[in-house]
Amino acid sequence: MKPPALITEDVLSLGQILREGGLVVFPTETVYGIGASSLNFESCLRIYQIKNRPSDNPLIAHFSEIEEIDRYCILTSEARSLLEKFSPGPISLVLNQKGNSLFPPDRKTIAVRIPSHEKARELIRASGSPISAPSANISGKPSLTRRKDVIDTFQFSVEGILLGEDPEIGIESTVVDMTGNPPVLLRPGKIRAEEIKQLIPDLVLPSSVSENVLPQSPGMKYRHYSPEAEVRIVSDTEFESSLRNANETQGLTFEGKKTAWIGFSFSKLHSEDVILSSNEEYMKELYAFFVEADKRNIELCLCQEPKKDGHYLSLMNRLEKAASKR
Repeated sequence: MKPPALITEDVLSLGQILREGGLVVFPTETVYGIGASSLNFESCLRIYQIKNRPSDNPLIAHFSEIEEIDRYCILTSEARSLLEKFSPGPISLVLNQKGNSLFPPDRKTIAVRIPSHEKARELIRASGSPISAPSANISGKPSLTRRKDVIDTFQFSVEGILLGEDPEIGIESTVVDMTGNPPVLLRPGKIRAEEIKQLIPDLVLPSSVSENVLPQSPGMKYRHYSPEAEVRIVSDTEFESSLRNANETQGLTFEGKKTAWIGFSFSKLHSEDVILSSNEEYMKELYAFFVEADKRNIELCLCQEPKKDGHYLSLMNRLEKAASKR
């Protein structure tokens, strides 16, 4: 059996692990990531093996500052403007590489970002190179946002786990493809399209991705965010109706299935339920709700439709993928 991971707050020790070709799970402001040195292609390929990740699903290279990105990638004036306004923070840009020194070497483009989580940036600096990292989860499953779930899942498959504050946002970064004209929003996130349009008025909004197209960003093509349970998005009226029905059956089932609820302003029926006050709280709690549902052998997750504010698109993107298991 592989020795357990070094679980520590010491970024210098974990930076050494990355320099020596090891893998480290670390917190960011969005979700936890599982990372390798972007300069070590063999280590990056191990991430795919551990996550059971499709080989054409790209990784995001994490940097500590804009000048490092400029060293490896072509930064247009628009791309630089986005980074200066929103970084460090939950935005990733797909850029053209200047060479082929970063993983993957056979692609001209790469997704990059600068996390705002201070421990993540400390780890990048300690490693001496960018860190290529997808979300820390088994491919297709919900991204992990809690330390205990990360340790349970990865302590015997990676070399290190960085302790720090859990992610404050809870869903993956906004991704914008800057390699074409006009730029395209590939994945919605905490940073909203309306905010990006203030700098890039002709931004193109997301569309479906063909099975034959090489994805430019994580989360575009493959089954993602899904618990084992069935996920159903329901309107306010349907949500309230399901709760009334469950109350009549002692709060354990709906349509004969063991059920958990996540939504706004209702009385909990059991411990798995999550009561929300805003869409921002919805983003933070959603994946943990899915993970907990699997631990408790929930068969049906009833998710109330998000409030129709600026984060509606980002939440519906995750909920629809979870519900469709695509």
